Amino acid sequence: QLAFSTDAPTPIDITSTIQKLVDVPILKAAQNSDRYIIEVADEELLKRLVPNLDLLATLPVTGLVVTSPSTKYDFVSRYFAPRIGIEEDFVTGSAHCGLAPYWSQRLNKKQLYAFQSSERGGELFIYYQSDLTYITGKVITIYKSHFNELLL
Repeated sequence: QLAFSTDAPTPIDITSTIQKLVDVPILKAAQNSDRYIIEVADEELLKRLVPNLDLLATLPVTGLVVTSPSTKYDFVSRYFAPRIGIEEDFVTGSAHCGLAPYWSQRLNKKQLYAFQSSERGGELFIYYQSDLTYITGKVITIYKSHFNELLL
């Protein structure tokens, strides 16, 4: 389990530029410190959408989170960040720091069960507490290291 600072989104208008980011209709749009968050109608639209990564890379945000309600989970999402070299991230803890308050308010729940619907995918158990978002899930170790105790 990791504790992150919550990064609550603010609703924004669905401009023509934002609509051009995905090839499916957008229901709602929001922005937090470094991401657009857009909601689409359902999980099938979310899974099949093709993002406009070239356009996204030119915008003043790090990434785009696309989310929708789900029948199995409280919500599902995908995350794209071509400006930092990530076409689609597998599972993004920091993106859920904006999704937690978004869905908590919508569903009137503090404990959320989410799925990031990427190629590898991942389930996340989220406990949202205002300024902190706790995220629990299975991880894959991709790098191990040891700190030099002399430097501590």
